[in-house]
Amino acid sequence: MTYKWACLKKIMLSATYVCSLLSVDVWSDEPPWQHGALGASESGHSIAHTDGEPFLWMGDTAWGMFQQLTREEIDRYLDNRQALGFTVIQSVAFWFPHGGGLSMGPHNAANVYGHRPFVGEHDAPNTAQPLLIEGGDANKPNDYWDHADYIVAAVKKRNMYLALLPCWGRAYVTPQMGGQEPEFNRSEAKSYGEFLGKRYKNEPHILWVLGGDAKAQLQGYDKNGDLQNWDKRDVFRAMAEGIAKGVTGKRLSWKKKSRAWDKLFITFHPDGDAPDNSSKWFHNDAWLSANGVEVWKEVDRVYAVMLKDYQLTPAKPSLFLEGSYEYGSYRQECGWITPLKYRRQVYHSFFAGAAGHTYGAGPIWPMRGNEGDYSCGYTWEQALAFPGAVQFAAVAKPFLIKHDWSNWVPDGGLIEGRSGSGESKIMSVKLRSAQKGLIYFSNRSHVKIKNILGATAGAVWFDPRNGREEAAETFLPDEVREMAPPSGWEDGVLILNVQP
Repeated sequence: MTYKWACLKKIMLSATYVCSLLSVDVWSDEPPWQHGALGASESGHSIAHTDGEPFLWMGDTAWGMFQQLTREEIDRYLDNRQALGFTVIQSVAFWFPHGGGLSMGPHNAANVYGHRPFVGEHDAPNTAQPLLIEGGDANKPNDYWDHADYIVAAVKKRNMYLALLPCWGRAYVTPQMGGQEPEFNRSEAKSYGEFLGKRYKNEPHILWVLGGDAKAQLQGYDKNGDLQNWDKRDVFRAMAEGIAKGVTGKRLSWKKKSRAWDKLFITFHPDGDAPDNSSKWFHNDAWLSANGVEVWKEVDRVYAVMLKDYQLTPAKPSLFLEGSYEYGSYRQECGWITPLKYRRQVYHSFFAGAAGHTYGAGPIWPMRGNEGDYSCGYTWEQALAFPGAVQFAAVAKPFLIKHDWSNWVPDGGLIEGRSGSGESKIMSVKLRSAQKGLIYFSNRSHVKIKNILGATAGAVWFDPRNGREEAAETFLPDEVREMAPPSGWEDGVLILNVQP
């Protein structure tokens, strides 16, 4: 047995084990879209199907998949992510290659089969004219979009959603990527959006993501101290209108509400300078189904940034679309983002009211080899075995489902006194029914916990590393007790359940 398949088998066995501990089935033989299209839930804070079934966005970051992987590699990657329990794969139809230790670009980069996405030269695409050649198909591609069709079908086959970015906005829409000249104006963005929307209008598993590590507007000084003054909101809005035209056949306006917008689920992936999230530019736009958040290396800001979006009115779901990658270096030592640091991002986002979270591994997102700061010597296939992915998709996912995450309300009332700050913050939620409260301990700090549920509550500890549980002493109504995770744990969740 080769190393990579040994890793896959180990992950599958591990995932099955931890899920059995929680008595929750995270795999399904039925496509989730049988429950209808996705949109905001009744509360406005989570995502639900049209029949009311809640949807848990548990994503993986595969930015470079469309351009970097062969069909066989795509199948191996998706088999792994399906086995773990991921529900969403995030990737870019027209990516600007970067990361993995190789040089950036070019603007009309070919995929692994040598096919370019657009008419034009190697570094000069005509983005209004996708390069289409008759005679090929998804299994025998003779153009870039045949291969894209294979990926779309491969994700659907495994009952996962594809969160599809039309392009990497940081390089192709905004002037943020190393001084690159943008490729899209309003007209080109609308045309390209319509092409994609029409091509995939019958695919129920496509979720649209605009942006791509991009600000929509910058008026002032950037993080390098350079004065900037540009506004690309109209380009992103035009792309949304183009997608809608392709999907619905109707000319929709970004600023006018229409039931036709409900046929699409669209969010926006910003860059890492929180709090510059999608809500800053598009919160009230008719096309935006959910806000998008990125914090990049600022692990200590996850809770505050997510909570800010949760508190916006009108209420809109908010998605953690990119954070610090497991085993990424961020100009620190390799392995700076440990599994513990990654778990903190996951639980901080959901305890702040997030509708979903996207995982990432440093060597996987560029899918380009094992050189450079982000890869730290690992190939993307070796990185499939990273523990954070298991702890996210196979441990956190069934935990969230079991404890009714879509009805969580961020509530600090369960914690009395100091609760830490930043990456070490301890936080709490309670169900809208007040039948349950949960407290996430980011470390082994001692914190005073108060039972505010109005009745006697049983208590149990949950270990985010492996899903194991350990009983704790029952809480009487209004009882205050100092608590800390069990000995040997790195972090933990204390669960209070009202007793019948």
